[in-house]
Amino acid sequence: MSEAATPAAEAARIILEGGAVHVRTDGEPFFFSSGWASPVFIDLKRLISDPDARGRLIELMLDGISTAYGDAFEQVAGCELAGVPFATLTAHRLNLPLVIALKQARGFDRLSQCEGTFDPGAKTLLVDDLTTDGKTKANFKAALERAQANVVGIYVILNYGIFPTAPDIASLTSLADIIRAAEQGGGLDAKALAEIKTFAQDAPRWSRLHGGIGAS
Repeated sequence: MSEAATPAAEAARIILEGGAVHVRTDGEPFFFSSGWASPVFIDLKRLISDPDARGRLIELMLDGISTAYGDAFEQVAGCELAGVPFATLTAHRLNLPLVIALKQARGFDRLSQCEGTFDPGAKTLLVDDLTTDGKTKANFKAALERAQANVVGIYVILNYGIFPTAPDIASLTSLADIIRAAEQGGGLDAKALAEIKTFAQDAPRWSRLHGGIGAS
């Protein structure tokens, strides 16, 4: 299989063609909730409105999840808010129970930080749209574990792959794949592409120089 035909490359092309990659080359950068500053913001939520792009991404996700985790899980958990549509589609296609991990507790019982219900010990795959340094995913995982879920893995569509990241986060594609897809097939102008490449070479330094956090 050629590089252009890999699932990661195909997903990157879908993301680019869907207009999900936003770049700021001048002025204030994007600031992620984790504190990182970035010239690029990837809004995967917009792809749920395109049936063809959405459907193909889910197919690629299902293949990636099968490769990474097989049948090691019995339910799917989505991260509030951006992970919900992708987790919902994944659970539906796999005919598995779905729960939602919330950012904050909304009650007092075991499932106060979850929507839905499950038995203690349920083997759970946590699904989200993307990850930067993995800290937000760790928080959602901890919430599920407090609810006595057995979180067997985490899967995201896109892992930036340039920040310190939890080692158990599997992904379909990465920022490096976005860069390669843009180099090969367009989708970003030369200035935007150059800025992203500079950022990707040393994201902590770029972030620190632009008002965000640096390496921890």
